[in-house]
Amino acid sequence: MLNAIILQLGAVIMEYGAVGVLFAAFLEEIIAPIPSSLVAMFAGFFLLPTEYTWLQAVGAASLKVAIPMSIGVTAGSLVIYAAAYFGGKPIIIRYGKWLGISWTLIEQTEQKFIKGYADELILFAARALPFVPSVAVSSFCGLVRYPIKTFILLTLAGTFIRAMIMAMIGWHVRDAYIVYARIISQVEMFVFVAIGMALALFVFVRLRQKIKTAVAHKDSV
Repeated sequence: MLNAIILQLGAVIMEYGAVGVLFAAFLEEIIAPIPSSLVAMFAGFFLLPTEYTWLQAVGAASLKVAIPMSIGVTAGSLVIYAAAYFGGKPIIIRYGKWLGISWTLIEQTEQKFIKGYADELILFAARALPFVPSVAVSSFCGLVRYPIKTFILLTLAGTFIRAMIMAMIGWHVRDAYIVYARIISQVEMFVFVAIGMALALFVFVRLRQKIKTAVAHKDSV
């Protein structure tokens, strides 16, 4: 399945160039099986000629890969952001009590997260650095209702840096880009699983505390 997706995305990028990169980046963001680094590295391999100097490659990568990919990823991220933004509150209100999480706590987290420049730098770094699962970042920002304008600007800027790095790697390593994309995807998946396990552990601990509290209360009565 993944190989078929890679071939289809490759055909779109080769035929439509920067527009194809934008479309492929959007799909990459919202379709889980697609490695997050694949589109930029693929575009770097196919859209940047081997005879380019580093300076020429950087210029072409910014126009043909980084800018359209930033737009595509941001559009895809907004889909995830919106799902968490509108779907997160009803879930927290209904099931949060079992986890010791209230909507008030989410609102307090939101207020802390949007104060100062440190949180903006964290969001920018999460977007710019490889290995950080983009869907996790978008979901968190949507859940805490991070300011949409800042979210869009930082996603555009951070993704531009990330796309430039990946495109230049794809141009440099040539046909070995798939190997590199898979390695980066595996590391990213490991980070995503680690986040999931941490959340699962948190849920387990909170439920266990709830059960103990309920049993202790029943015994005292």
